[in-house]
Amino acid sequence: MFGISFLSPLFLIGALAAAVPILLHLFHRKTDVVIDFPAVSLLTRAPVPHRRRRQLRELILLALRIAALVLLAVSFARPYLAGAAAPASAPVTVVVLDTSMSLSAPGQFARAQQAAWQAVASAPAADAVALITFSDAATVVVPPTSDRNAVRSAVSAATAGAGGTRYRTALASASEVIGVRAGRVVIITDLQQAGWEANDAGGLLDGVAVRVVAVAGPTGNLAVTSAMRRDRSVMATVQNYGPDEARSLVTLMVDGQQAEQATATMAPFSASGVELRGTFGDAGAAQVVIEDTNGYQPDNVRFLALDPSPAVAITAVVADPTGAVGGIYVERALAVAGGGGEFVVTVVDGRVLSKWTASELSRQAAVVILGTRTLDRHGRELLKTYLVGGGQVLLTLGPDVDPGTLTDVIGIDAGVMPAPVRSTDATLVATDSRHPIFRPFLLPSGALGDVQVDQHRRLRDQAGRVVLARLSGGDAALTEQAVGQGRLLVFTSDFDNQWSRFPLQPSFVPFAVETARYLTRGRQQRRDFTLPDVPAGVPAAPGTVSSGEGVTARRVVVNVDVRESSLSATSVDEFTNNITRTNRAGDRAVVDGARVAEERQRWWQVGLLMMLVALVGEALVGRRAA
Repeated sequence: MFGISFLSPLFLIGALAAAVPILLHLFHRKTDVVIDFPAVSLLTRAPVPHRRRRQLRELILLALRIAALVLLAVSFARPYLAGAAAPASAPVTVVVLDTSMSLSAPGQFARAQQAAWQAVASAPAADAVALITFSDAATVVVPPTSDRNAVRSAVSAATAGAGGTRYRTALASASEVIGVRAGRVVIITDLQQAGWEANDAGGLLDGVAVRVVAVAGPTGNLAVTSAMRRDRSVMATVQNYGPDEARSLVTLMVDGQQAEQATATMAPFSASGVELRGTFGDAGAAQVVIEDTNGYQPDNVRFLALDPSPAVAITAVVADPTGAVGGIYVERALAVAGGGGEFVVTVVDGRVLSKWTASELSRQAAVVILGTRTLDRHGRELLKTYLVGGGQVLLTLGPDVDPGTLTDVIGIDAGVMPAPVRSTDATLVATDSRHPIFRPFLLPSGALGDVQVDQHRRLRDQAGRVVLARLSGGDAALTEQAVGQGRLLVFTSDFDNQWSRFPLQPSFVPFAVETARYLTRGRQQRRDFTLPDVPAGVPAAPGTVSSGEGVTARRVVVNVDVRESSLSATSVDEFTNNITRTNRAGDRAVVDGARVAEERQRWWQVGLLMMLVALVGEALVGRRAA
């Protein structure tokens, strides 16, 4: 309901000044004394102003003077229409609709739309209604409105896409829409468990009611989780996420033409590798397609580029390259990336590195420091300059690293406690499972849970340091921080099979490869990207596109995040308990909402203009009266 409010109502006291011209008008009246003058009949008749006309003129002058003073006071009080400040007063129902890939099974999103229409229809009559759709990002499709047909039409136009699920992002957007007014949130989702794994932030305000409408998912799902070219064939992996054995026809398409077909059989909750041979050249685009009529649809195809990528240079610094622990595990792990052509690894000890120039080191896309004992002062200064100047460094804290000289190597005090800590059979736990390094692990708790760390070094807490993984005992295992213009990753154990059996686990190869890819982003011409992380200018949708122009043009492929392919879901109670509640801003937020409304309307300017018009009118009428 619209009404007039004032931002600074105390200025209305100034309207009392309007009493001044009223009092002057009342007390300035002249009472003529009647004197009998017998000879008045002898005077010549002369015209005099008509009394009524004079009184009317005086009343007009009085009204203009009063209006000018009242308008001045009202303008300084900063009026606004309270109805326009609805974010601070009117209640709102926010319908939050999940449009991620896990709602893409046949008929599933239609049920979600039906639930959304019902949520709009059941919203209290006094509420405004808003619609938010979300997957990797949240979009306010319809801001708070009383036009419920507009919300229903927007729900009808929504579709399930190929993005992942991020609940905290959706909740943060709903809180922004509600603001400081009363509100309720209706979340329509399939309760995808992966939606809580992202390291994003967001929650609901205190006092905001939430209702979760669960949309049942499919009973099974098949997905192409990987596809890689090996010479004249493509190796694909098809994952069965369902409880029953499944069979599917697997088709290799090369530049739009069918090249090969095979049949894959998958046991329950397991994967099957398929080799697809075809005739294709050194360039082009391919895709592996499966048939799955019951599960999620976007993960039924995996795109890959056939164009070779230039190798990216990485240097591994060790204490002794001729020993049994001379960086061999890192070198061999990176040698298989991209079919053996993605990285070229140079292993050097501190004595060799110290002979390099700064220019030679700057050509390396990343540096892995496995040992520092043979670095002299020049070598340490070389690495520090490289990192601070924008280099990418992965530092392990194994027995060949001297904590006493680390500050000279990386340019900061990393807070490393010198004495190693025994952590028999400790395992790795990813704290941000959606971080690019951990994407190869479909089940992080299982894949990384096989990693065994016997000894590590503890890190003191530091501002600006992000813990990406911890040991099962709680200590940091992998951290990330900025150093100058560069980036530093620290692994608190080793990669040389002395303190940790990590290099012997199957998970070490994808971990090393994805870490190297993460560090060398921008220095490598990557062909394969996973939603939602795509380069600038590339649409955030699965497919094959050309990026860049001229000599920088290259073919890139974008694939879905296969974490979204899992059928694992939480319960409604678990979902509700995971919601973080935040305090409202209180009266200050209400004031801010009123201030925004007043600044948008600017009625005080209209008041001042009308006051000037009144003063001009008063001057013109007064001149004629004189």
